[in-house]
Amino acid sequence: MMNPVFSAKLDALPSTLDLLRTYDPARLSAALAGSGPRHVLAIGSGGSAISAEYLARCRDSLGLGPTRVQTPMQIVLDHGDLTGSEVWLFSAGGGNPDVVAAAHAALDRGAAIVHLLSRNPEGEAARVVERHGGQVHPVPVADPKDGYLATHSLLSFTGALLLASDAVSRDPSGAEILLDALAARLTEMRDREVRNSRIDAFAGVAASDTLILAIDPLLRPVATLLDTSIWEASLCSVQTTDLRNFAHGRHAWLYHRASSTFLIALTGVDSEQIWSSIDCVLPDEVRRVQIYNATCGRLANAMGLIDGLGLIEALGARTGIDPGKPGIGEFGREVYDDRSLAVAAEAMPARVRHKRAGLARSDSFAGFGDPLHLIGRERIEALAQAYIGALVLDYDGTIVTTEKRWSVPDPEIVSELVRLVRAGVRFGIATGRGGSAGEDLRKVLPADILTSIPIGYYNGGHVRMADVDIRDDPAPENAAVTSTASWLNARRDLFQTFRFKHRGPQITVDMDTLHTPYRFPQDLQACDPFRQGLVRVLGSGHSYDIVPTASSKLTVVQALAGELPTGHTVLCFGDSGSRLGNDHALLSHVHGISVGEVCGAPNGCWSLFGHAPTGPSALLKILRALIPSETGAIRLDVASLGLDRR
Repeated sequence: MMNPVFSAKLDALPSTLDLLRTYDPARLSAALAGSGPRHVLAIGSGGSAISAEYLARCRDSLGLGPTRVQTPMQIVLDHGDLTGSEVWLFSAGGGNPDVVAAAHAALDRGAAIVHLLSRNPEGEAARVVERHGGQVHPVPVADPKDGYLATHSLLSFTGALLLASDAVSRDPSGAEILLDALAARLTEMRDREVRNSRIDAFAGVAASDTLILAIDPLLRPVATLLDTSIWEASLCSVQTTDLRNFAHGRHAWLYHRASSTFLIALTGVDSEQIWSSIDCVLPDEVRRVQIYNATCGRLANAMGLIDGLGLIEALGARTGIDPGKPGIGEFGREVYDDRSLAVAAEAMPARVRHKRAGLARSDSFAGFGDPLHLIGRERIEALAQAYIGALVLDYDGTIVTTEKRWSVPDPEIVSELVRLVRAGVRFGIATGRGGSAGEDLRKVLPADILTSIPIGYYNGGHVRMADVDIRDDPAPENAAVTSTASWLNARRDLFQTFRFKHRGPQITVDMDTLHTPYRFPQDLQACDPFRQGLVRVLGSGHSYDIVPTASSKLTVVQALAGELPTGHTVLCFGDSGSRLGNDHALLSHVHGISVGEVCGAPNGCWSLFGHAPTGPSALLKILRALIPSETGAIRLDVASLGLDRR
């Protein structure tokens, strides 16, 4: 054999399989069963990517929810909310900076739970996962030094998942049968004659050739092993595609470079006929080999991985490169150990990720100055340093949830607002609602403070103190809004249920009454008052408000700001901070805090917590952090919010 290092690793694999015979998969089985229908992200790079693909195959074969395989860099740089998803991390050593970064990213993106499979339960990634309530699943390996390519860790990850999946299946084969099957395949893979026959199958393959893997997608774990290992060991060029994707033009490569290409077809029972249709028309000079894996199930893939290790050994023998020690430059070690991804993850706590998601939605191509994490840090510092003299709060989605908007505010929020008023803080309400907001507040707030609370009804179009019932002091009509109401009456085609409210200076249209809710702002451009700039449309979590252009929730802010001592500021809260949201103007400054949506401008509306908590839960947490400073002035105790806890 020409692969002394790699071949020795393969010869020692039975020792790891022996450890799996005493391995208890109960905890891993419970975690796998518990993942149920949830969406799962399986994260791994290099050899661990193979195990991530194997998890996906296991979950699919068990009829569990969808699994998406990603690299650590993908989970760090993506920004979607993961509150309904699980993240499964794979890392043999558990200390690579990239997997640590992935663990932080999963937690910052709100993953429901994070699992880590590793041979090292004491590694940094394990500490991060356990510190935040995740689960670490140690797997046994006989040789902790895995070498350049994953061997012992790959067998251990695969074997552990195979045993755990068998227990979950409700129709188990039994651990002994499965492990005996793997042992038999390991014996066959290491047989001298089998090894020589594999080398013969790759006769003529050179390091300058291109290897095409045309695969059954149900064999992605095996394909990933071959692709990753051939690439990482620099055995030859490699390209992976499924059998039908190969048929869509990939075959042109064979036409132009038949003499320098070798094709491996990985097939199963359902793809055998597809490969046969391709195979029978390929030119004879195209070198190729078919590897058949029958059911492509969990055990078939596990045995396919063992066979794949043998193929890599054979390719190494043919190309004169030992896959276990191919030789790397010193720069390679620096590339591997680089912490730049970890630094990127550290710069993206939940609030920064939330803002990145807002920018992504707007798909703004305009550049901006400082990086988002610096802008976010500056806003936190500004909030921490501010003397809070007044609060202005949106109502629906902020003080009460959108779903429970017809209920009175939670007693805990009422208690905090009263506490702050007694401490000298003014507060006002800026809402898209009409009089119902004041009616509910009068039910829960002490009568003696109502006269000091301005309420900006109809998005600031009608400001009255909270003790005033606006049924006795109604808002005046606005001619442009009335004209818009007439136009809507003539455009019943926009509605699936024709209904809207017209009260004084505002029209409210529930989104669920419209045929195409997201087109409504564009549809209104055909209305004369819009074209003339006399009215504008604002969105909330459940409705659109059409108001005079001059109406603004900032009216309430201005009313309170004029009464504050010098150096004191107004802290503003809302949930609809997107560009068309009715809280956008209220929140797009350093003393504005969203408890819901943010906008796509770097210096616009930001949240503190990211995707969660939101609404009244987020508001309550912040209100409780507004406490007297040493001078008696109210400050925001940012440290108590745990925004950058790691």
